[in-house]
Amino acid sequence: MSLVRKSILFSSATFVSRVVGLFRDISLAAAYGASRVLDAYFVSIVFPFFFRKIFGEGALASSFVPHYKTSKDRDEFVSSVLNVLGSVTILIVIVVEIFPQLIPLVFAPGYSQEVISQIENLVRISALLIPIIFFWAVFYSVLNSHGKFFLPAITPVFMNIGVILGTLLGKKTLWSVVGFVLGGAVSMIVLGIEASKYFKYRFVFRKIGTFLPDFLKATVSVMTNQLNLLVDTMVASFLGAGAISSIQLASRLYQLPIGLFAVAVSTVSLVEMTERDARREASSAALFLSVPSSVGLFILSDGIVNLLYSFGSFSPSAVQITSGILKMYSLGVVFYSLYLVSLRYHHSAKRMGIPFLASVVVSGMNAALDFPLGFSIGAQGIALATSLASVFGVVFFLLRREIVIDLKETMKIIVSSALVGLTAWLFKGSGGRWNTIVAIIFGIIVYLISMKVLKSRTLDEILKNR
Repeated sequence: MSLVRKSILFSSATFVSRVVGLFRDISLAAAYGASRVLDAYFVSIVFPFFFRKIFGEGALASSFVPHYKTSKDRDEFVSSVLNVLGSVTILIVIVVEIFPQLIPLVFAPGYSQEVISQIENLVRISALLIPIIFFWAVFYSVLNSHGKFFLPAITPVFMNIGVILGTLLGKKTLWSVVGFVLGGAVSMIVLGIEASKYFKYRFVFRKIGTFLPDFLKATVSVMTNQLNLLVDTMVASFLGAGAISSIQLASRLYQLPIGLFAVAVSTVSLVEMTERDARREASSAALFLSVPSSVGLFILSDGIVNLLYSFGSFSPSAVQITSGILKMYSLGVVFYSLYLVSLRYHHSAKRMGIPFLASVVVSGMNAALDFPLGFSIGAQGIALATSLASVFGVVFFLLRREIVIDLKETMKIIVSSALVGLTAWLFKGSGGRWNTIVAIIFGIIVYLISMKVLKSRTLDEILKNR
């Protein structure tokens, strides 16, 4: 099965998860609006999401797969990872339960004591998700190592459903967080049952020595990269009520095309991407969706936010602010996609030093830009800083000549994406819901027809393996 084909399979599962995720965000926005209440919710889940990036989409998966595939005793290796690192995550939870004030102190110092108290109450619940995410990530990596991508990619649906049910039935952020944790537990159990077919658990603490140094190097790299989230949230906490909520809601839309294809390509390619041709194919596959998505998000930002979030307590002013943030985020979709694929290439080759250096460059630029842009033009400046930082990440790898681009295929993608932009502009009208839906549908149709006419190799690969 080709890299593109595996990526499409992964993306189809991710698409379902992200669609349910959109309904989750819609329910949150409608119930709480862009408010301090919703800000408190988002801050409380920032810490577990920080570990999800490390375990689920970053250091653990990147380090685990290569070592698992070459391990002589896979049962002992998996069991040792579960026991050693699982114990560490449980200790982290204990610390947070005793000192919950650490989370708002680090992530949201700009809030009043009332909001900080809300965050402390919520974080005691959300912290329980940390070991759950870890075990889920190990099972996820085991299945990926055996070429199983669909089930792992779709299990986050349970977390999203949990939040939706908690929000609609409980009508308080407390129940939204409870639903989040319970949904995560279901995801872990489902993957655990399937992953248990490939290994037998033992109560051992060995065979982790060669894995641990690579994991720690990758963890430092991912943590450095995740400092963006810390700095973004910290600056936003000083920008008034609803700033964090608007940034989070816009960020979810910005992450949608990245999650659908860039993460899919980088996850699949982690198993097999070591040759130059595979890197070229991975770059083309990532660009195939990220370029038209960037164009569409920029032109239709007002309509998309209005379509998805303008319900219940989410005010027209919140729609305007969030759409402006999304426009700035859209500028970085292409660059972050290429950057992510480049990081995973080095992880697949067990080279952790270069990704760490790249993360330092990106995080450093993001932090350096966050404060002047955030305090001068508001929340939009935070999004713009993120996009500009991803540009520096791509430049870093380009200077090292490690991003392999198929120029002919890329030109076809650019031409077709330009037609998407023209189509979106013609159909968007006043930005009403139906205008936006029609613009999106026709934009997709125009893109696929254009790529077919131009004889896109990436599109042919998708159709050939459908």
